[in-house]
Amino acid sequence: MGKVKKKVVKEEGKTQAKAANEEAKKVKKKPFSGVEVYSKPGLMEPLFAGFREMEVASDIVRPRMLTESVENGRGRGIIRNFTFRKFKDQPKAVFFMSWPTGVAGGSFEPTEHLLKPGEPITLSYSVEVDGADKPIYFVGKAYFLRKSYYVADNPANSGKPWTGPREEAKEKLPKDVFVRGEDIIEIRVDSVTSMPNGRGRLPRDILERYLSKAKLYVIPGGGGWAQRSTQGHFFNNIREPLDKYLEKDGVKLIEKVTLDEFSNMGNVTMMVEGMLLSGVEHDKIREVMVKKPNDYLREINTTVGFLLHFQMTDEVKDMVIRTLPDKVGKENDVFLPLMLEYVADSVEQYRVTFRIFPRDLVENRSRNSTDRGLHFKPPNTLHPGSENQVIFSKLLIALSKHFREDEKPDEEKLKSEKLQASVQARISEQSHKFTDKKIKSAFQNRVEAKKREDD
Repeated sequence: MGKVKKKVVKEEGKTQAKAANEEAKKVKKKPFSGVEVYSKPGLMEPLFAGFREMEVASDIVRPRMLTESVENGRGRGIIRNFTFRKFKDQPKAVFFMSWPTGVAGGSFEPTEHLLKPGEPITLSYSVEVDGADKPIYFVGKAYFLRKSYYVADNPANSGKPWTGPREEAKEKLPKDVFVRGEDIIEIRVDSVTSMPNGRGRLPRDILERYLSKAKLYVIPGGGGWAQRSTQGHFFNNIREPLDKYLEKDGVKLIEKVTLDEFSNMGNVTMMVEGMLLSGVEHDKIREVMVKKPNDYLREINTTVGFLLHFQMTDEVKDMVIRTLPDKVGKENDVFLPLMLEYVADSVEQYRVTFRIFPRDLVENRSRNSTDRGLHFKPPNTLHPGSENQVIFSKLLIALSKHFREDEKPDEEKLKSEKLQASVQARISEQSHKFTDKKIKSAFQNRVEAKKREDD
């Protein structure tokens, strides 16, 4: 009996020690050490304290606009303050943001696509948070509520902001208070995701390992992605093959291109020699646009098309091509239609940032099809739901995966190879069988149980 008691005490001691170790690990876990999603008001409120202490700039995107316009729907504003309101008895965060200014030469709210209550919104910003050693990058899932007027100090409620319709502000607020206000938008934020290491990106050393022979085509006339018809298509199709399309007169080819960075937010940065638009013949390209492209982004993106080409290594190709077998070019080729976003001077080169056009360029190679040639997938700009650049997204995943595998120690690589070989051997052994023994036994037991039930 004494031995049994000792054994029980020993087991209890082990359990308590294990629990203590787990608690110690939880305590030691550094805040904001990994990606986390916050949706509960109690956890979200401390993350927003920085909005009241400093000016926090935020990028704001209207996902529905990305496939309806090549330049509109993106903006940047300052998050002035926040509060919590109840929506169907559920408290949700509400951000007060200064009216967003358009970026990349476009308009955040063009007159033909006005904001509507309930429209999905994506936010991204960096802010200092208690417990973190550096500013944390957040991405927020949000919805547009309304346009409003904001005054930081409410004369009727000291220390609180005043928000409401502009007309109401003119009537209720003293003139000296009203002039201190500004037009804002109110946004309901359902959740924010913390990314301590910032937005995902792949730097030059990774790109150079798996991608090669990069070159950039500058196409007068805007390229197919800048041309829209009254039916909502960017273009139905271009009958000639891509290589013939790129050989037409006036297309500028930049062969000295260095891929510098790919971002999972849809940006591609590269180094090029010489001015981007020099030598491009088009009646709308003026000398001032060549010298100061950042001041004329909208005009450039509707006048000139940019098409990036490079080749993938075989291991990366195998992951990407399964996703979109009808992509343009040969198996190792990637063609990405781009929109110009920013040009920066650097030593002897220009650092150019582009935005990925949110559709894949594909090719129907059938000679008998009336839809043969180049087109986008899907073709309609008013297609429901926002689209992604599938090739670019899968390419980022493939590059990240292979880089992590290649950076593993040799011992881990050997274990991984042995495991894969073991799995393949097991699959080949069972390939001629319809079921394994366990499944067969379980099926027979069910059949016998059913038979007994019927009897």
